[in-house]
Amino acid sequence: MMKAKTAVSAFAAMFALCASARTFDVVAWRGETVAARVPDFAELGPAPDGSGVAFRTGVLKLIKYAPKPHSLQRVEAYDLVEWGSSDCGPRVVEVSVAADAKPGVYACGMMNVCVVDRVLPPPKEWKYYLDLWQHPWATARIAGAKPFSKKHYEAMKPVYELLATAGQKTITVPIVDLPWDHQCADAYHSMIDDEDYKLFDEYVSFCLDCGIGPDISCYSLCPWTLGKTIDENELERLWGEKLERFVAHVKAKGWFSNTIMAMDERAPEDVAKVVAFVQRHAPGMRISMAGNRKPSDFKGISIDVYSQVLRTKCLTPEFFSEAADRAKNGFVTTYYVCCSPRKPNTFLESGPGEAFWCGAAPAFLGLDGFLRWAWNSWPQDPYSDASYGNWLAGDTFLCYPKGEPSWRFLELRNGIAAAEKVRILRETGALDMAAFKKLVKGYDVKAANDGTCDYVAQRKATLDFVNQR
Repeated sequence: MMKAKTAVSAFAAMFALCASARTFDVVAWRGETVAARVPDFAELGPAPDGSGVAFRTGVLKLIKYAPKPHSLQRVEAYDLVEWGSSDCGPRVVEVSVAADAKPGVYACGMMNVCVVDRVLPPPKEWKYYLDLWQHPWATARIAGAKPFSKKHYEAMKPVYELLATAGQKTITVPIVDLPWDHQCADAYHSMIDDEDYKLFDEYVSFCLDCGIGPDISCYSLCPWTLGKTIDENELERLWGEKLERFVAHVKAKGWFSNTIMAMDERAPEDVAKVVAFVQRHAPGMRISMAGNRKPSDFKGISIDVYSQVLRTKCLTPEFFSEAADRAKNGFVTTYYVCCSPRKPNTFLESGPGEAFWCGAAPAFLGLDGFLRWAWNSWPQDPYSDASYGNWLAGDTFLCYPKGEPSWRFLELRNGIAAAEKVRILRETGALDMAAFKKLVKGYDVKAANDGTCDYVAQRKATLDFVNQR
């Protein structure tokens, strides 16, 4: 009889131990919002009263897409996050911790929210330079709204407010028709018309109110539609006085220091012509460039914000040396991904950890942030098919039309937050340099491009590093 009781007691103790082990941790700094996957076994309970911890749950939805451009085949990936859904499917949670929450571990059912005694400021205050290009005409088309009508702005609001949660620093403003020709499902149109700045003012103010900016990236005095060369006489004829009037206007609005003449993948000789033109008519105006060569290849040209494509042949030791020199002179240097490289990226086909790697990488590469060409350049109906044209699915968008995030975006945002934590640890003298240097090896561009990087392990190591308690 005694043996039976002992066996029962041992089983009960083992069961209790197993039950206590069936929990999962979400680690956050005070002031942080973090997204995480919920294990299948986990049941969530309410956050303790007065803890400063809040969360919402959602379900990942399958989205169809072509595994390669123009393929008739369709596969599926879990990508769309539907908050509040009770449907079956992989679950996600978004945990928000108040800036004044007390450090400690808070049990929310089987989820332990571990609050670190450090503060992450609101995304608006992050120094990470995030530049995801917006496309308002895509929103108008899917919403069935007249561009820039009340209905259109209502449709854009949740999409842009979601972008603000990642610390978006730029407002994408076309100042000519078709600055990228017509590569998207929807054309871009100019937001200025001679001396009529009503739309420009209205849209910029809307974006600022949504929490994105303050920089205003104007595309472009060097559009793709101009072909291979810039005609300086034609540029002067079309834009000389017009640019001066525009400058006077943004100065009157108090926006001049944040207004940037932006260019995308243009040759050094064309960039030189445009920059010389801007310096004549708008001295002091900032210049940005997304390129595929070193900044020094643009000889004699000061580019305030420069972004380099994430390819081994481009992100060379010489490039990183130039980036460090640029930082000393107050210039911003970032990197970008687009239709390439295949890895790491934020496609629907991209593997676990890749989007996080993309967000966190600048902190370990000595860069200031991340650029991607398409926040919401949606295909015909992204809910039913994410494929579009010559691009891999997901290349053209990171969110969905009603303001739902993709899991790719939430993981990118997690990585951005990790990069911002590295900056804070460095500036406060709390960065463990030996451990940091070990982590840098996992952000090797060559290994990342050829797919030999263990993105999942690197994600875990990075989070363990920045969230040490």
